[in-house]
Amino acid sequence: MLQSMREGVKSPWVLVVIGLIVLSFVLTGAESLTFGGAQSGAAKVNDREISFNELQFAIEQQRRQLSEIYGDQLDPSLLDDDLLRPGVLNNLVDRALLEDYATTLGITASPEAVRRSIIGNPTFEVDGSFSADYYRDVLRSNGLSPDQYRAEQGNTDQLIKLESIIADADFITPVEAKAAIDVVVERRDVRFLVVPDTALSATSDIDDTAITAFYDANPGLFAQPERLSVEYIELNPAQYALPVDESELEAQLADALADYETKAQSEVAHILLIQEDDETDEAYAARIDEVGSRLAAEEDFAAVAADASDDIGSSFVGGDLGFTDGSVFPDAMEDAIASLDVGGVSSPVMTDAGTHFILVKSRSAAEQVPDDLLRAEITESLQAAQTQRDLLIAVDQLRDLVFTSSGLATAAEQLGLSVSTSQPFSRDEGEGLFVESSLRNAAFSEDVLIDGNNSDVIELSGSRFVALAVKERLPEGIKPLAEVRDGIEAQLASEAKDRAMTTLVDEVNASLSAGETLESVSSAKGYEWRVELAATRQNVNLPSSVLQSAFSKRSTDTETVSAVRLDDESYALVQLARTQAGREDTMVGVERDALLREVSDVSASLLRQEFMADLKRRGDVVIR
Repeated sequence: MLQSMREGVKSPWVLVVIGLIVLSFVLTGAESLTFGGAQSGAAKVNDREISFNELQFAIEQQRRQLSEIYGDQLDPSLLDDDLLRPGVLNNLVDRALLEDYATTLGITASPEAVRRSIIGNPTFEVDGSFSADYYRDVLRSNGLSPDQYRAEQGNTDQLIKLESIIADADFITPVEAKAAIDVVVERRDVRFLVVPDTALSATSDIDDTAITAFYDANPGLFAQPERLSVEYIELNPAQYALPVDESELEAQLADALADYETKAQSEVAHILLIQEDDETDEAYAARIDEVGSRLAAEEDFAAVAADASDDIGSSFVGGDLGFTDGSVFPDAMEDAIASLDVGGVSSPVMTDAGTHFILVKSRSAAEQVPDDLLRAEITESLQAAQTQRDLLIAVDQLRDLVFTSSGLATAAEQLGLSVSTSQPFSRDEGEGLFVESSLRNAAFSEDVLIDGNNSDVIELSGSRFVALAVKERLPEGIKPLAEVRDGIEAQLASEAKDRAMTTLVDEVNASLSAGETLESVSSAKGYEWRVELAATRQNVNLPSSVLQSAFSKRSTDTETVSAVRLDDESYALVQLARTQAGREDTMVGVERDALLREVSDVSASLLRQEFMADLKRRGDVVIR
């Protein structure tokens, strides 16, 4: 298959693979930007360098995407550079390989498509329209030139073209489709015994001698790296959340109440009569009288407006003018509106525009945001600003103090804070605050660990700041027996239960071979016996482990049981009683289509992995 890929895009399988790859990058938003700089960096893919700046930019993109998706639910430790870097770099390498491969296939970018992608990108819009100046400013702020950005968009256009080539490709043959459907519609009768955990307890031989022997025989299991215990000072917003100044609160509240007040609104309509240049005063007055008479006769206002109003914009909507709070229209009109009841029509009102008849359609009373709501919002805002100000002042003070002081005691005393002591942690693992790699890296730095200096102030997520100093250095070695004793005992107990379960499975299988039924075995041993007939792979009545075990067996394997975990307190001995071939016509069209899409996705994923592995084998990829 891979050889045919090398021969060009004539084979449908080539199109399939390319489409899978393009989709994975184009549709998931994986992007890379080509940065300038030195000709060395994080990786080299054929003749292209992936710079450290490019890698860091992509990491920041990934971090922003994760934050946008998960918000406050995201564990900050998952945003660590060390955790994100391998996956991001692999994506950049994959994309570079794909771009090179697209070029070898003779697929080129369309200058017009690139132009449209830039012009249509909302990132570069000002007031809803593309701005060339803002476009250049955005690129400049990210260290890019227009040529570099256009080249990148050209690469994306190449991948989009590849995807379009394979848009109609068939991923699954009829034989594959039938096989997938047969698997799904197949039904199996399942029997199983529920074995309580207590039935497998075998702890009589787990004594001090056994524990010590396991400890001595497996030193590698209990090795621990060099660890540090540090003293540290933490600054966080909670420490500076003080009550706000009441006078400032009341002043801002008064301003806000005025700003948030909603004035009384009147919904109005009008009929406007404008004297034409060649119209006599008498004729104009006659038109005014005619409209007044029609309204006095209670003719529908909207109908009269549509028929007689010279205001083209409003006449088609019954003369509707919307709402006014007393400041929208000329004074003469606003005075007339204020004097009318809802449903009332004014006498002729003269303005510079002409003569108006005004209808008040509805009114809404003045409204004001509740005092307590505004007070709470302003209090929160003032407190946040005050807290941030005081916190940053303290951070600056702490930064100066840890630089000039030996240890942290002086800094803590002057700031009115306490010095805390961490649990031991290694370079790669810690607990509490020290799940943060930035803290561990600072503690193990030469300046702090070897030279014995205080660290600089380190900023963490959530506006938290930490300064630390090494208190104790614990060399690598073997964890003491007392520390791991409980774990060893649990391990030995688990192994004993596994042996007991193996023995039980052998006993039950021997009984079944002798002609006994699973039900009779259950009765003899006092175990709960259950059965599920005609179960499918989507069965919800069976525990997932039992279902998986039943469908992992060969259809002919009906004479033996296998053991699976049910939960923390029991096991199951699973027997496949019977297999029934399903019928394709039992699947409705929607179910069938969904299944085939799922099979296509799985096949696509496997093909993509194989193809990318081949590109990497044939390419010159250097990870630095």
